[in-house]
Amino acid sequence: MSVEKPYVSLKAFLSKPDTEYDDLETFLSSGTYQNFELSGSENLSGRLYVKAPEEKQPTWTLFINTGITGNLELSNRSSSAVLLIEVNDRVVAYTFGYGRFMLEQDRFLPDFGIRTALNTLRHDSLKSVDIFTVDRSAVQKRTQAVRSSSVDVFGIDVSKDILRAVTGNAKEGISFQSISGGDYVYSFGAYIEFEDLIETSQSLISYYTEDSYKEQFSWVDNIRRLKNDTKKSELDEVLRAAIDAKNATDLAITAPEVVSWDKISGFSFTRSKGTVYPTLIIEDYLDSLGDDSITLSTLKNHKLFIYDLDSNEVQHSLYKSLYFEHTDASKTFILFSGDWFEIDNDFIVELDRALAQIPISGLEFPTVHNWTHEDKEKIESEGDYNERAAILKSYHLLDKKLIKSRTTTSAIELCDLMTDDKQLIHVKHKKGGSSGLSHLFAQGYVAAEVTISDKEFRKKARIKLRSIRSDLDSLIPLNGIISSDYEVVYLVLGDDNSTVKSALPFFSKINLVKAFENLTQKGFKVTICGVAKERIEPPASTDENEA
Repeated sequence: MSVEKPYVSLKAFLSKPDTEYDDLETFLSSGTYQNFELSGSENLSGRLYVKAPEEKQPTWTLFINTGITGNLELSNRSSSAVLLIEVNDRVVAYTFGYGRFMLEQDRFLPDFGIRTALNTLRHDSLKSVDIFTVDRSAVQKRTQAVRSSSVDVFGIDVSKDILRAVTGNAKEGISFQSISGGDYVYSFGAYIEFEDLIETSQSLISYYTEDSYKEQFSWVDNIRRLKNDTKKSELDEVLRAAIDAKNATDLAITAPEVVSWDKISGFSFTRSKGTVYPTLIIEDYLDSLGDDSITLSTLKNHKLFIYDLDSNEVQHSLYKSLYFEHTDASKTFILFSGDWFEIDNDFIVELDRALAQIPISGLEFPTVHNWTHEDKEKIESEGDYNERAAILKSYHLLDKKLIKSRTTTSAIELCDLMTDDKQLIHVKHKKGGSSGLSHLFAQGYVAAEVTISDKEFRKKARIKLRSIRSDLDSLIPLNGIISSDYEVVYLVLGDDNSTVKSALPFFSKINLVKAFENLTQKGFKVTICGVAKERIEPPASTDENEA
């Protein structure tokens, strides 16, 4: 390392292979840019593009001006630039300021940043990780360690966490500093001169093509990016049809990157740009479409606009902001941040093997009623079903009887239904999709765990039971409770026992297996049960939930 060379921090993007172009502007999004030729070495081929700076008044000055004498005038200026370097039949883009928003992102590799980072940093030098967890609700998380650590310190669940970004120190022999990579972008520091960008760019391409990451990070391929363009097109059509039908069951919308939510003022969409929503939910986007049929091209052209408190507007492709889950005959696929991911077949085999260990409950339950009302399909609400099942089968109704525990963030139910044989039954409609079912399995685990660990919770549960029948509190002893005396029963409304496990959404299967493993390790018996739908004549009251 030469001390005479300056230290610079760089953010790099790598173009997709075999991208045809006549002009480097092909790699930029539409806009007006000033451009500069490169000087120095004749081997350095490329161009610098700069966007004219914009000045904007912070939104909070409007409020301040209503309460002061005079007028406060402030402005923020943002700068954006992209340096495009041609090397080895590829284009490496180095961005500065807000320059990444100048790129035509579809022309760049979506896994360049994360893969290159995993190939170049030491596995035991991690400082932070960003993951996308597909659970009862899709969650993005950033975790930071106070010192360089190995990946096990960050509590990653390899069964449902997608590694999106990582920061750490370089491996021996790699001259880069402070490595960070996520999705498209690879960030690093280096002691280099401008002309060294040729060699640096060649190194980046080489690092990306390695597979040394598999030595310590092989688990990242449990859930991996789909590269089959034909299959992607098929899945895109499934997605388009779901949006066209306004079917939000397995669909959600999220900011495609970790954002500072305390600095966000609102959101809007292409079809409703004039309306700024304070929260980001898929129903607002679906409502903005009206009754028009949507094409895939339209979907990909739509934008999600995010506004911060300084009136800065950042736009993202709406397509890249969608989360969608789809299972076909052989595999499970999810769309996130504009990329389709496929689940590793070996991982699915292991999951199915674990599912097979979960027994079907021996309890009997009535079918769940459904009917047609005003040309709309209706299905019996969970509350109505629980009341009817309690009467028909002489089960004890505990639905909506909430109990506050010092160990939980909110009040919870002991269960929905309970038997005299200490079977704790938790009920959920299949129509709630992956999110609802995953909540069901988490609910059963939390309720069982707090029952054996929290004496105050048991005390309050006994009061609830005595309100049903005076001697019923004996089902939950105040002291000396034994977990093996209890069975946690998960009841899914909408599938019978022959299909209840196989028909679960993929990530709900993961959550069921996790709940089963955790509860059985604590001594509980755990079973699952399903009940099919039965069509009936419309009841006198039609206030029940729509299917």
